[in-house]
Amino acid sequence: MNEQIKHRITQLNNGEVPNGYEKTEFGVFPCDWVKDKTFGDLFDFYGGLGKSRDELGDEGHAYLHYGDLHRRAFNVVSHEQYEQLPKYDVALKGKETYLMEDGDVAFLDASEDLEGTSRAVLIDNPDNEPFIAGLHIIYGKSKNDSLDKWYKQYITLPESVRKQFQRLSVGFKVYGVNREMLPKIQVAYPSSTDEQSKIAEILMKWDKAIELQEQYIQTLLSMKITYVDKFFCAPGEEKTKFDLLYKTAGEGGTPDTKKQAYYDSEDVPFVKIEHLAEKYITKIDSYISNLGLQKSGAWLVPKNCLIFSNGATIGEASINKIPVATKQGILGIVPSDVIDVEYFYYLVKSKYFLSKVKKITTKGTMCTAYLKDINRLSLFIHEKENQIKIAEILSSIDCLIEDEKRKVDLLKKQRKTLQQYLLNGIVRVK
Repeated sequence: MNEQIKHRITQLNNGEVPNGYEKTEFGVFPCDWVKDKTFGDLFDFYGGLGKSRDELGDEGHAYLHYGDLHRRAFNVVSHEQYEQLPKYDVALKGKETYLMEDGDVAFLDASEDLEGTSRAVLIDNPDNEPFIAGLHIIYGKSKNDSLDKWYKQYITLPESVRKQFQRLSVGFKVYGVNREMLPKIQVAYPSSTDEQSKIAEILMKWDKAIELQEQYIQTLLSMKITYVDKFFCAPGEEKTKFDLLYKTAGEGGTPDTKKQAYYDSEDVPFVKIEHLAEKYITKIDSYISNLGLQKSGAWLVPKNCLIFSNGATIGEASINKIPVATKQGILGIVPSDVIDVEYFYYLVKSKYFLSKVKKITTKGTMCTAYLKDINRLSLFIHEKENQIKIAEILSSIDCLIEDEKRKVDLLKKQRKTLQQYLLNGIVRVK
């Protein structure tokens, strides 16, 4: 970053207006940008065709459901994605106002969080195939050619625009905007469509890099699942009972101080089910709750042992690298000499093991697999030497996945910074 841009950012952070910029009621922007327009000046707005998921199928015309906008991270809905979207079978008469065309922008009219109220996507439909705006979708059709097609996908992303969406949104648990509110949103953008196009080109490169990186991660995850299914599929006799795999085991809420070591210190972190999302629990911080309860009846699990949920989220598991105390619903296990702890971790997360546990799980509002029933499960366990090799292979894939996730995080941080600087005119492009 050159010194001129750094100085400009410092000025803006100090509330100053840099040379060549102008302060408006909704932000500071370059003097040569358009700053006197609203969405109402740029778009005509139309409502979608409200149909429930049950009314959609595999036949008919592509249908953009608000749930697909919520769940997916795309900025553009391309005609190439039509096959992935649900369909609605309806005979078209040519007068429908719910059909989106190339260059339209689809907005959500409802969201469970304020951030989602400014969610919008560009419709890339060059052949103008019938594409239905669905439930809770409002779409805007450009009134003129003042906006570059590809720039439109970023029109709601500047902080100045998102704040207006959040201010205008109404609701308590579900927030919404409507066709009367959208035209009031003020917007600033480069007067030159060439500059708009260049900004879009830069951001789209980062979007594509993030997309490819996330696809690669999904490939690695699929590869890992394939290996786990291959390694844990009972290729031999199931002769090892589960209770032979550990020295001691216990869970929160069932104290038996004669047999096990129980939590009675404020220095030991209290682990909950939601903490088992990571493979390793390695440190005491805000991620792990230390409730400060003494003699709580929770079992103290020494470090380098296995802990996993035996409740509704059976299959969640971690290896604790520090001593932790279990919360009710968590089973702590000190492995015996016959099993490697890393191998044990992958075993309890495998379909092979979970399918067996499912058969002994109690049904009801709180599903539970009791240790006494798990103990009777017969399992195929590899020889110790092979256990270590299997764990090394799966751990190496896990490490690779984590490395690639860090790359995605870095790309997203870069993308967020670029978005902030380019869409507000802090950094100009030629």
